[in-house]
Amino acid sequence: MKLLYTKRSPFARKVRVVALEKNIALDLIDEDLQQKSRRLLDANPLGKVPTLILDNGTAVFDSSVICQYLDGLHDKALMIPRESLGRMEVLKWEAFADDLVVCAINLYMEKVRHPDDFHKDWTAALEANVRRAFAFIESNLHQLQTFNLASVAVASSLGYIHLRLPHLKEQGDAAQWFEIISKRPSMAQTVPVV
Repeated sequence: MKLLYTKRSPFARKVRVVALEKNIALDLIDEDLQQKSRRLLDANPLGKVPTLILDNGTAVFDSSVICQYLDGLHDKALMIPRESLGRMEVLKWEAFADDLVVCAINLYMEKVRHPDDFHKDWTAALEANVRRAFAFIESNLHQLQTFNLASVAVASSLGYIHLRLPHLKEQGDAAQWFEIISKRPSMAQTVPVV
């Protein structure tokens, strides 16, 4: 299987961590999103990463769908519980983390596109959202103690924020949790870089 990705994508990081934890080999193909390859556009008409190309040529996109596909390949190192309530909780955390990343990307891109005249009210609202998310993580850390897709997704979102918005970082117990989870081999091997 081939994974079309970028080294800075928190969405691709989730997929890579799941694959590493489950010992699933992926042929990693680093894409340039400024000049999208024909391979990426043929596999995903929106040109988004990550996109997984199965050995039979089938393209699978959206990190959540890819993670569920990989987790379903075998029962070793389950990343998503099979039982419905546990599954819902993990997928809820993944959706929360994905939304946090989208908020962080919008904030970063607004300041990159308009460094001198960015929309101050909008960026202030986005920063407030990020801080509320940090507070939510801090007060619910007990739900992230099991290493599964929930903790991977949250840690991946925090890793992206560390990369792109270093002035916004979690504090307290959440910071300690992030430091500990970042030492896990699958997380350490997938640290986002530009």
